[in-house]
Formats: sequence, C-alpha cells, structure tokens
Amino acid sequence: MLTLLAGVLVALWITRSYLFAPARRGLPPGPRKFPVIGNLLSFPRSRPHLQFTKWAREYGSIFSLKIMKLNIIVLSSPSIIREVIDKRGASSANRPESVIADIIAPNSMNIGAATYPNDTWKTMRRAAVAMLSAKNIEKFKPVQRAEAAQLMWDMLRNPENFYDDICRYTTSVFLAIIYGHRAPQASTQEAEMFTKVQMDFMQIVEMGKSPPVDIFPILRLVPPRFAPWKSKALDIRSRHESLFGHLLSLVKNRVSSGQENGAFMEEAYLRQMEWGLSDTMLLNLGGTLLEGSDTSSAILQTIVMLLAAYPEAQTKAQEEIDSKVGDQNPPTWTDLQGLHYMNAFIEESIRFRPVDPLGIPHSMSNDEWVGDTLIPMGSIIFMNIWAVYHDEHYFAEPEKFQPERFLTHPLGIRPDIEDDPGRRENLIFGGGRRICPGTALAKAGIAINVAHFLWAFNFTPAKDPITGGSCPPDLWAFTEGVNATPLPFRCTIRPRSTEKAEIIRRHYVDQASVLEPFEQDISAQDRAFIASTRTRS
Repeated sequence: MLTLLAGVLVALWITRSYLFAPARRGLPPGPRKFPVIGNLLSFPRSRPHLQFTKWAREYGSIFSLKIMKLNIIVLSSPSIIREVIDKRGASSANRPESVIADIIAPNSMNIGAATYPNDTWKTMRRAAVAMLSAKNIEKFKPVQRAEAAQLMWDMLRNPENFYDDICRYTTSVFLAIIYGHRAPQASTQEAEMFTKVQMDFMQIVEMGKSPPVDIFPILRLVPPRFAPWKSKALDIRSRHESLFGHLLSLVKNRVSSGQENGAFMEEAYLRQMEWGLSDTMLLNLGGTLLEGSDTSSAILQTIVMLLAAYPEAQTKAQEEIDSKVGDQNPPTWTDLQGLHYMNAFIEESIRFRPVDPLGIPHSMSNDEWVGDTLIPMGSIIFMNIWAVYHDEHYFAEPEKFQPERFLTHPLGIRPDIEDDPGRRENLIFGGGRRICPGTALAKAGIAINVAHFLWAFNFTPAKDPITGGSCPPDLWAFTEGVNATPLPFRCTIRPRSTEKAEIIRRHYVDQASVLEPFEQDISAQDRAFIASTRTRS
C-alpha cells in the first residue's frame, strides 16, 4: 500500500512539475528533446565531454539540453565562456543545487561547492585569497621544493609506488602550507584520512553515483534508513569535521605555545575576528583549501603517463634540462624560467588530457541574454574545456600530443589562424567569481616536480611479465567526474645515472632543515621513518 501511494505521489508531482512547465523562447539549439523527459535518454552516461563536443560541432559553441524541466547550457568556445562566466559573473557565480553537497558542507561552508555566493561564502573567499597571496606563495616555495626532493627520493627507492607517492606529495605540501603539519609517508594518519574521505566525497557527488535527488526533490523525503546516500553523506561530513578539527587543534596548540611555523591557518586563527570568521567557518576554511590538492596530483600523474607514452618528447625535454641545469644539482626555481620546452610539455599535457574536461558546473541566478540567445535562471552551465582544447580549427591535429605547438604560440594555437579573442590562460582553474584562488600554488608545484622528474629519471612503458613486450599506458583510462584522474597504471622509472641516484639521496637529506618545522606534531611512526631515512651513509 505504501509503495502504491508513493508511486501515485511521484506521478502527480511529475505531471504538475513537468507536463505543464512553460516552454522558454530563445533557448540555444540542441539535440531533439522529448516531452516530459527532454534529453534524459540521450544524455551520455560516461565521458559526457566527448558527446558534448560532438554536439558542439553540430549545434554551435552554445547549445542546450533538458533533463525533465532542468535546463543545461554547454559553453564550448573561449568567447562564449568569457561572455557568460566572466562578464556575467554576478549571474553565473552560483553552483547547481546539490542536496548531497549541502548535507556534507551546509550553509556555504565549502567555498568550491557552495550553491550561493552569500555572505558566508564571500567572507571565506576573502580569507582564502588573502592566505594565497603572491607573498605567501613565495614564502612557501622552499617547502614545495623540499617535498619535491622527497618525492624524487620516494620514486628512486620504490618506483612501482609512484602513483601513491605523488598523492602523498600533494597532500603533504597542502597540509604543511595550510596547517603547518606535513605527511612524511602515505600512511601518515592525516594523509590516509584525507585520501579516503576525499575519494568518498568525489564518488558520492559524481553524476550517476547517487539517486537523482536534485531532479526529483520528492526523494529528499525518504527516511535515512531507506536512503543509504543520506547516511553516507552524513558520514563524510562527520569525517571531514573530525579531520579538520584535529588539524585546526594542532594549529591552535602551536600558536598558544609560541611555536608557529607560518602556516596559513595560523594567520586565519590569529585574525579570526578581523576577517569575520565564525568558528564553523574557521573549521571548514582550511579543509576546503586542502581539497584542492587532488587537482595537482591528477596533473602530475597524467604527466608521468605522457612521459612514458611519448619518449621523443621526453628526450627533448631532458636535453633542455641537461643544457640549462647540468648534472650536479636538481633544478631550482630560478632554473624553471629558461625551461621553455618543459613548460610547453606541461601546457600540452593539460590541453591533451585536461583534469576537469567539463569544469565544475555553474548555475544561473538570473535570466541573461547573449545576443538573441537566452540563458535562463536556474540553468546548469558547463564549461566544455575538452571542446575548447580539442578544436581543430585552432589546434592542428588536436588528438596528437605535440608540445611544440606551445613553442610557436603561447597558447598553442595554429600560427595560420587568428585566435578566439576570449582565450586565456588557466582555463582549467575555472572562471568568473569562482576562479580557483590557488592557481599559482598549484602551477608552481607542478613545474618544480616535472623539472625534477626530467632531470632525475627515464620513464618508459611497463614490460609484460610474460612476454617481455612493452605495455604502453592507456591514454583513455581516467576516472569520471569533476576531477579526471588517470586510473592507476604501470610504467618503468629508472634513474638516469648512478651519480644522479646518489645526488637524489643526498638532496633529500639536505632538506631536513626546511621540513623539520612542519614535523612538530608527527606520530612516533613517522619520527622513526624520518630517523631511518635522513642519515648519510
């Protein structure tokens, strides 16, 4: 009886909400929409960016889809992205409503996922921008290079574990800079806690992984005992608050004992009243910044994949490193300025396999007209980064990996074409009022590590253990969702010489004085690990 009643209520709600929803004039063109369901049946279930790119070639740089009464607008050129996301930032700064995200971080406490840029969001955003200032980023460059030295050493002693060691690097850097507490090992408690909860968070908000509660609001009324997604969301929230609370307590204890190490959250704690941060805001502020670390790890993992897959490009980059840096010491920050081919390799890696092929979606708070085209209030807006980076009109043979394109044009554009005037750098880091405030920090970490990789190692495809043949990495094996990360893959990593192997060991030990201020609160297990590895032998 209850099942029958629920079915009747759902049918009545759909009829009232969708059958009689008024059509809007001026919407962008798009694939054929069926009554009531719209494009529900044709909406891609995996790799939506690829189908969206095909539709963009057919319907233009702005096209629309409809799922029930929800409008989806896809932007597929730099100019239309600038027009909607950047110029109309006041209207396009929302995030789509997400019941699950709001359970995990209610009241706009996550500045990346907060639905509305309200006063809470604005206060936390101002604090984040202040902490991520150019002066602060410069101050922490020695920490980034020291952590990169350990990553190089980790890859030397255990090359098969490179995938997880890259995750350790990015998590440790962000932990140190934000909370003043690093992770010497992947098994460090805080690193393990963050990795697990972040994975669960990304999975539960991934399209299609949970019931469509945002499309069918009536599902919100299902009791928790019949809705596992609710229990999982509440569990993630509890684990977030436990981790962030623990890390914040370390900050407070250091400040009270006069043992500060300059971490971002020390400043936020000391200026809490000045910046208008409530205790709950302070708790969530550092956690939101910490969540940005997985973008950097995904890019570095992608670059390792491409180094193994494209040996000729790797060789060119190594030749440049050898001529500019030499053999005696790993690259420094000053060295990066002259590594033009390496920078082209990084930019081409980001273009070829962007970490966020559809970006983080926006939502419209008002109707906006772009010429004769309506972008209605409540629409979900996707920035189709994949389409922008794989547009054959602007990129010669876009499906080929060619770092040289960024040597002939700073943005990789064909030299015989006038570029789209809306194109800009750092498109993968968002736009408008939601652009990532940690862009400079992420790019610096990527550059210093890639320079270290090229200086220290040769990357080649893994060998088949039975046939001995080469097993190139699958360049399409990536996770779905917002943060497109390479699925774990195998490759062979070897030091370029025995002399460099010894320099790597010595360089890691030499970073002790840089890293020690961020090891005040580490566990006994981590202290034992450090004591056993920071000795000259």
